[in-house]
Amino acid sequence: MSGNPLVSVVLPIYNGEKFLHEAVESILGQTLSDFEFIVVDDGSKDGSRAILEEYSHRDKRMIFSALPKNQGVAIASNHGLKMARGKYIARMDADDISLPERFEKQAAFLETHSEIDIIGSATLLVDDRAHKIGLQSVPLEDLAIRWKGCFSSPLIPPTIMFRRSVIVEHDLNYRGPMEQAEDIDFLLRFLEFAKGANLAEPLYVYRVHTASITSQYGRNAVDRKSQILFTNLQKHFPDLVISFDQAKQVSDALLGRPDMLSKRALAADIYLRVWQAFSESCTPDPAYYRLRTNVVLIAAKLALYPPFQPGSLKVIRRISEIEPKWFISFIGKFPEMVSIKIKSMLIRQNRK
Repeated sequence: MSGNPLVSVVLPIYNGEKFLHEAVESILGQTLSDFEFIVVDDGSKDGSRAILEEYSHRDKRMIFSALPKNQGVAIASNHGLKMARGKYIARMDADDISLPERFEKQAAFLETHSEIDIIGSATLLVDDRAHKIGLQSVPLEDLAIRWKGCFSSPLIPPTIMFRRSVIVEHDLNYRGPMEQAEDIDFLLRFLEFAKGANLAEPLYVYRVHTASITSQYGRNAVDRKSQILFTNLQKHFPDLVISFDQAKQVSDALLGRPDMLSKRALAADIYLRVWQAFSESCTPDPAYYRLRTNVVLIAAKLALYPPFQPGSLKVIRRISEIEPKWFISFIGKFPEMVSIKIKSMLIRQNRK
């Protein structure tokens, strides 16, 4: 390969042989061919290394590097970032699939939108037998992405492609002490220096299975991510009086966790308090008004879904102060919300 590639793909792996063939083939089969594929084996003890060595002999775009021992996904990822030469860097996980046009569409977006430095996409969710179990949608605009970053990951980490120049200029990498939540930590710090966007089209297939890192670390990973998100809130809104437990209640309510059913109105009230702090730094433009409408609809959904809860009227008054005509939009969206709720319930029942 002469010169630097347009895209550098970084894939860290540890004991991932089960789905590795599918992951690698999905990269090598991309419609955009101008890339280097950097795979970092983090001391695997299964057959991953042999599989990767074979692929690297067959396709010169693959650059295989093996660490002498397992050091964690953050260090393995940083090793790949240092090796990257492309204008853009794309991330990939060893148990997932990038759909054929992912790189072509993400790179084309970055090439034509110089104001955007990082791009993700919606994601198809499948189980370990590749049965579709859902679609994870994403906020499309930078402002909505920043708002989502108050409570959860602002982009879906393995779907991202970003400008290498940003991490070089600001010395950004994955931080080892943030293990199990290094992806959210990286994204939040990246967005301090750059604007982000998402493509509405699903360009990535995320596999939900018991061997995934998220599943293995379970509660510890969730708690670590919650702490990173709360620290980010405190950093950007120092005058906002909110506790870690309150911030976590909002995140849990937005995820629809069963233990939050009786606390939805309380979570909605906290959600709107954070919005008011967030909105003080916003420019009143079309993106802001679109986001504000979405925020009040979510708050209304939390507060008004039956059964009726104490505190719901307080939330409705707060919503009316933010957007007096909110009820018109809510009535129009209510059938769609009910439909989505029913579908999610059916998915959960089918998975049992």
